[in-house]
Amino acid sequence: MRRRSETERVDPTVQAARITRRGTLITAMATVIAALIGGLFAAYKVGNDQGVADAPPRTVTVTATKPGTAPPPTSTGAAQASEVSTQVRLESGTGVDIDAPDARAVETSGPNGDFDLYFSDPGLMVSRSAMYYYNGGENTAGVACPKAVANDKPAPGGPVVLSAGSEFCVRTSAGKVGWVSCNDVKPSSDHTGYIVLNYRLFATT
Repeated sequence: MRRRSETERVDPTVQAARITRRGTLITAMATVIAALIGGLFAAYKVGNDQGVADAPPRTVTVTATKPGTAPPPTSTGAAQASEVSTQVRLESGTGVDIDAPDARAVETSGPNGDFDLYFSDPGLMVSRSAMYYYNGGENTAGVACPKAVANDKPAPGGPVVLSAGSEFCVRTSAGKVGWVSCNDVKPSSDHTGYIVLNYRLFATT
């Protein structure tokens, strides 16, 4: 006697119905998954838009000056009183405006206008002959140089030949008091020498 499973054939209609039910189930599951993904994306977009909307607006603070009071000072670009000395190297035929924030050697015809120091190998010239005798070092120059300039007795005008270690006080073209020291000098007979100066500004006269 044969088993039922071996003798009975599956009705094609029943088999087709089973396949249809499987296809319907798979389609339904795919639809549910797509709906979940779409819902998550929509929730993220809403939260992101809401975060942008809730961000505080940018503000600009404007400080007003009370009537009758002076406005805050503005920078003029001039060098202020410095705590340390600055160094500059001058080739023959170059000058420097030590009032400038970033003072550099510039080719010029002499210490005129804003050029406070000018090297004409082998001598150094100071604008408006505003060079004052001093020999006390940088540490005490902050007190001694303003006094020397206030006495208004500058050294004789004209080129001054300096050696390493020579120093003097100066009044700049912007009216500041300064201290200048020769750090190194190399004079040359054919006017191709140079001088290296250390300087420091203190105050306005």
